[in-house]
Amino acid sequence: MSIEIRDLVPKLPDAQVDIHVHVSARLNITPFTARQKVGGVILSHVGTGVAADQPILVASQDRLVWRVPIFLALPDLGRVGNLGNIDVDAQTGEILADHALLNQLIDNAQRLAPDSTL
Repeated sequence: MSIEIRDLVPKLPDAQVDIHVHVSARLNITPFTARQKVGGVILSHVGTGVAADQPILVASQDRLVWRVPIFLALPDLGRVGNLGNIDVDAQTGEILADHALLNQLIDNAQRLAPDSTL
C-alpha cells in the first residue's frame, strides 16, 4: 500500500492540515532518470505514441518509488489520456513493471484509440 500526500489533503479550500512525516533515505535515482528508464521500457514493450510523464515520489511500506504516469498521445489529437503508472525504485533504479502491467497499458491504449496502431 502506498500513500501520496495529495490523497491526504482534504478537498476543502480553507482546510487546515498538519502532516508530520519523517523519511530518511538516499535517493540514488533522479526523477529525470526514472522517466528516461520508463520511457525506454514503454517504447520497446508498449509502442509509439505512449510516453512517460513527470514522476511523483511515493513512499510505500517497504520502499520509496518514483511513480511515473504513462499517457497516450496521437499526432492529430495530442494527449488522449492516461494509461496507468510504472514505479521505479528510487534507491536501486529497478523498474517495477511486469508483463501483466505492460499488457494492461497496451489494453488501455487500445481502448482509448482503437483505430490507431501503437
